[in-house]
Amino acid sequence: MPFLCVLCASVFSVLKAVSAWRSWVTHALLLAASVFAGAAFAANELKPFSGTAADFAAQDLEGRAVHFAAFRGKVVLLNFWATWCPPCRKEMPSMERLHQSYRHRGLVVLAVSQDEAPLEEVKRFAVSLGLTFPVWHDRGREAARHYSLPGVPTSYLIAHDGQLAYRVLGEYDWDGREARGAVELLLDEAGK
Repeated sequence: MPFLCVLCASVFSVLKAVSAWRSWVTHALLLAASVFAGAAFAANELKPFSGTAADFAAQDLEGRAVHFAAFRGKVVLLNFWATWCPPCRKEMPSMERLHQSYRHRGLVVLAVSQDEAPLEEVKRFAVSLGLTFPVWHDRGREAARHYSLPGVPTSYLIAHDGQLAYRVLGEYDWDGREARGAVELLLDEAGK
């Protein structure tokens, strides 16, 4: 019987080590994909993009289940990010400024965390940056599968009819003239 206990403990230790390694590898692969995406796909540029925005489920910062479909009929800046990603942190203040400038016209800025970290860590991150737009946690990466994310940050501007209009790979100045022009165009089309 003691041999069986030692064997079980050894197996448990190995499984725990494999799980930790898998988490590290996942983070490393996402970081590498972010770097590769930036090099291969003209990162940091607002590029026209087509397709239909897919619905997905996530958690808001209070732990409630939420669905992206709730924003149908709105112009949406959908941003995928992670707490461990420096470019994600760097672009968030410009997203907040864009939100403050256009929320009264109906723009929804939505940041969806791809962290494996607990919800509380994501919440602390959002609070530390003073974000007032919705921040969701997609720990299971359901949204990432729907959008075939090449890395983080990745952002989409989505028209009121649910069609993808633009995509940005990598960090972007969402408070800049180009971004504001694209948002205004989409908001004007929504108002017609």
